[in-house]
Amino acid sequence: MIERREYKYLIDDATAARLRAAIRPFCDIDPYAGRSPGGRYTIESLYLDSPLMGLYWANEHEQVDRIKMRVRGYAESPGSPVFFEVKRRINDVITKTRGRVPRACWAALLSDPAAPIPAEIAGKDRMAVERFLALSRTLHLRPFTLVRYDREPYFSRVDDYVRVTMDTRIRAQAMDKWTFTAPPRNWRALDDGVTMKSPESLIVLELKFTTQVPLWLHNIVERLDLTRRSFSKYGTSIKAFYGAMDARTCRFAGGWR
Repeated sequence: MIERREYKYLIDDATAARLRAAIRPFCDIDPYAGRSPGGRYTIESLYLDSPLMGLYWANEHEQVDRIKMRVRGYAESPGSPVFFEVKRRINDVITKTRGRVPRACWAALLSDPAAPIPAEIAGKDRMAVERFLALSRTLHLRPFTLVRYDREPYFSRVDDYVRVTMDTRIRAQAMDKWTFTAPPRNWRALDDGVTMKSPESLIVLELKFTTQVPLWLHNIVERLDLTRRSFSKYGTSIKAFYGAMDARTCRFAGGWR
């Protein structure tokens, strides 16, 4: 269980370069990303929802207590485990449970309501997987979209928990199967200028921390004149493929900066 706050910003390439320089005294690049070309790795998330897209509409209507459900994998490691994630938001606080599942069995667990959890999934992973399956089966969730993007992640070396991530090449396609295998021609960009209401494609910056904003991070936000803006990868993908009306994407979020 991870509990944190998460602030989002949309920034251009020049601001991203200034941000990298500003956080260098406080942050290191994630070791996994550091071994990848360009200091990035590719995340793919299969988002689930109920038949009437109840999770999507809870987010659009800004319900105080709402969740997102996704299966997450890493494109550069096709043989690695996947993760069942429940991301719950209550006002401005986010909690996330994340359970590791062998890639060979994750689809069967979700497609068959009677499928038992393998014994090899144990401990905290099992608890997280049990919660995920209970929600998925109770709400009759199914896949709606597959979202893929490149992440440039940093973590603070002076705080217990601070993460700085920059996401680019955000793309998606409609998906109604339990798979990460997707036709190459079906991808659609979600970070183009038209979608982001900007003259150019922007980078999704996320600042993640536990309770108080560290002073060094606060000072960087002030120095770069960053303003919080809302951008939901899942919500934007739903609007792109299912035509749901937009109430939140890319608007000013208010709050700190």
